[in-house]
Amino acid sequence: MSTPLLQVSGLQVNYGHIEAVKGIDLALHEGQITTLVGANGAGKSTTLLALSGLVKKAAGRVMLDGKDLSKMAPHTIVANGVVQVAEGRATLTTLTVQENLELGAYARRDKGNRAADLAHIYELFPVLKDRANGLAGNLSGGEQQMLAIGRALMAKPRVLMLDEPSMGLAPIIVQDIFRILRDINQAGLTIFLVEQNVKQALKIADRGYVLETGTVVLSGTGRELLVNPKVQEAYLGR
Repeated sequence: MSTPLLQVSGLQVNYGHIEAVKGIDLALHEGQITTLVGANGAGKSTTLLALSGLVKKAAGRVMLDGKDLSKMAPHTIVANGVVQVAEGRATLTTLTVQENLELGAYARRDKGNRAADLAHIYELFPVLKDRANGLAGNLSGGEQQMLAIGRALMAKPRVLMLDEPSMGLAPIIVQDIFRILRDINQAGLTIFLVEQNVKQALKIADRGYVLETGTVVLSGTGRELLVNPKVQEAYLGR
């Protein structure tokens, strides 16, 4: 297999005396969807926060296409192309939909093509175009998730990281969100998906990792993990 676009080696995160992430290794290959699944409290969100520079690493290295991101500030990590959609969406509710989207481009070095990029987001999410001048706080939960994804795409990421994009959404909306993620990936974007909805995540993933109490206990293709008896028993109710 080719050299990973994003390589995580020995990542460790501590909260006081508690080891939340215990020296894990991850490899994200360009153009693929990689998912990190596990129960609540397994350390999935902490892993993403560490990759984004939002929590301190106790140990480990994060390399993006040969560049060491490990000690970079969060805004510099974004500028280098690793962009996270936070759990809970974190839309700025008192700004309009379009203002939220435009803020996504704040760290970009290039000043051109933003109008074209915005038009592309509106093609991906027609509902956002319809509500471009309305307040983000008036959107439904699913629409806010679409806005959060659109805002991240405005940063022109090389790796898009998503933390629990299905959380709190109706099943039919969850299907829409995962379809959109597949479409974005098929256009060439590398995606790192953290999810409690194990079945949905593994169905769209090229590769997956199962995290339990801060440790990777299983890895493989999405298809391999879907049929793994341990995964089925622990997460799929079989």
